[in-house]
Amino acid sequence: MKRVAIIGLGNFGYYLGRELTRQGVDVLGIDLRKDAVQHAKNEIAVAVAADATHKENLLELGVAEADVAVVTIGTNMLASILTTFLLKEIGLGQIYAKALSEEHERILKRVGADHVLFLEKDMAISLAGRLVHPNMLEYLPFIGDHGIFELEALPGFAGKTLRELDLINRFGIQVLAVRQAEGDKLTFIPKADFAVRPGDVLILLAPNQAMEQLHKSVKGL
Repeated sequence: MKRVAIIGLGNFGYYLGRELTRQGVDVLGIDLRKDAVQHAKNEIAVAVAADATHKENLLELGVAEADVAVVTIGTNMLASILTTFLLKEIGLGQIYAKALSEEHERILKRVGADHVLFLEKDMAISLAGRLVHPNMLEYLPFIGDHGIFELEALPGFAGKTLRELDLINRFGIQVLAVRQAEGDKLTFIPKADFAVRPGDVLILLAPNQAMEQLHKSVKGL
């Protein structure tokens, strides 16, 4: 990833830009508010005060040359929608846009957003999953009723191989990777003879209902 344009330098846009910059990404930040630009200018490569709802401003700032654009405009839904539309019109390959509501989410998808970030909903779903399943470290919605879960190895997992656990046939749960407790090593698509150790973290692709069944059956593992 060479360059990311962030439109909207509120809290989310600011922290996103700062973290991307720390990871070596060239970031262009745009916000209509001069105080937001002033706050961000020492943390990201370029911060500019401009109205992103005008196509000529986007072109003049070189936004069309960015690899990815992220629209994180806060409360102005109309500006968010128009900016997303213009980004698609000038040829951005990948557009992420922050939604404020489910209706806003649908409109953003219609006008060209490739990925919609509904932060409140996603965070609420993730937190709900973690509260219901204390062993679960993280949850991301995937497609339909499926999600990607980070699950700390349950007590019944320790010392068993993935073949013995047989999560795919018993619950329809696919193990995508394992982050091992020793050395924090990440093993992608582990083989059936991979032995799970205490403290390992399993990254799983699974239906939400399957995770519930897994936790109910943990005593039998």
